[in-house]
Formats: sequence, structure tokens, C-alpha cells
Amino acid sequence: MHTLGLAKETLKSLGLEMELTPNWRKSPLTVEQDESEVLEHALKALYEADLVIRSQAEQIRQLEGMALTDELTGLLNRRGFTMALHRELSLARRDKSASGLLVMVDLDGFKAINDMWGHSVGDDYLQAVAHALLSSVRNSDVVARIGGDEFAVMFTHMSEEAGRERVSRLEKTFNSRFMQYDDKTLPLRASFGGCFYNGMDTPEVLLSLADAKLYAQKAQRVVERQRSI
Repeated sequence: MHTLGLAKETLKSLGLEMELTPNWRKSPLTVEQDESEVLEHALKALYEADLVIRSQAEQIRQLEGMALTDELTGLLNRRGFTMALHRELSLARRDKSASGLLVMVDLDGFKAINDMWGHSVGDDYLQAVAHALLSSVRNSDVVARIGGDEFAVMFTHMSEEAGRERVSRLEKTFNSRFMQYDDKTLPLRASFGGCFYNGMDTPEVLLSLADAKLYAQKAQRVVERQRSI
């Protein structure tokens, strides 16, 4: 196919409606000169089309990121976490070393913070929680905010023994932290429920088991507080 024909076909494949028929003039231009002029016009149109496509692709990536990210904390949201969980379980089915630990995190007393200090302080508190969780994990791990005061951590590529030690350390470290608000110090407090996963698990069963362990610990903490009164 000659050059002009190739330009026509390329533009057509991009859905661009453009007239590329040589503009026959009364001046004595050769066919080669006129075709070169049209080709230059076609290449400019292709360049501009490429810029538009790149811009649209970037906008799509940004929208996809927003759809998977919690706006307040910058962590993955429930949808993003669910996708990550499916991915990790699929990987674990192919590679036993890809097993890990799923940890559900539920804040203790968060409603009281909102009621007493207002939602603005509550938002700052949630951001402090997100920072505390992120600073306690590896780059390969997954941290998400899956609900109002519910978070999740997924320790990937970790043995069950190492996972139990890691979640115990996470719990102690997190519950020793504080958030400063004006002249007040608000403690970060949460209950944790960890569940080891491998390639045999499904997301639904895994989340249910982790939730059960979480609320068992939360109930135990309530009993302990009542005994201390």
C-alpha cells in the first residue's frame, strides 16, 4: 500500500473522519508534492489523536483508582480490598508459599469520639488509625478501610506461626499509640481478629472466620473492662 493509502487506513482505524484526497490546484504541483502535503497533515492528526487517547487513558486510570480507594484515608476501600483478597487467594492456590494472614480491625469507642468531639476530629482519628496501620506493615502487605470504623490488614506470603506473632505485635503497637488533638490526647484503641489463609479458602468463609475472632476478642475486652471497674 502506498504512503497516502496507509495514512487513510490508519486514520480510519482510529475512527477519524478526515478528507485525505489530494487537493488538486491550478499551480503546477506534482502528485508527489501534493501527497507529501496530505501525509504531513495526516501525521499531525495522528499525533493529536494519540495525545487525546493518552489523556483519556490517564483519566480512566484515575477514575479506577478513585473507585478502589477510600477518599478520607487513602487506603483501599471495601471494593479494592475484595479485589486484593481474591487476587491473593488465587495466587495461594498456585503457590503454597503465597499463604498469609487476614486481620480484621474494629475500633473501640469510635462513636464516643464522634459524639464528644465532632466528625472533624473523628476524621482526623481515622486518618491517624490508617497511618498507624500502614507504618506497621510491609510494602507487600495490604491495608484497607472497609467500613466506617472497620479496617483490614492482609499479611501476604507469611507462615501461620509468623502471622500469629505479627498480629500480636500489631495489636500491642497499635493500642499503645495516641492522637494529639489541641491539648488533648486521644488513645488509639481497636480489637483485632486474625485468620490464616491458603489456597483452599474462599473470601466469604475467610472473612466470616476473621470477623468471628474479632468479635470474640471485642467481647472479651468488654468483660475485662467490667471486671476492672
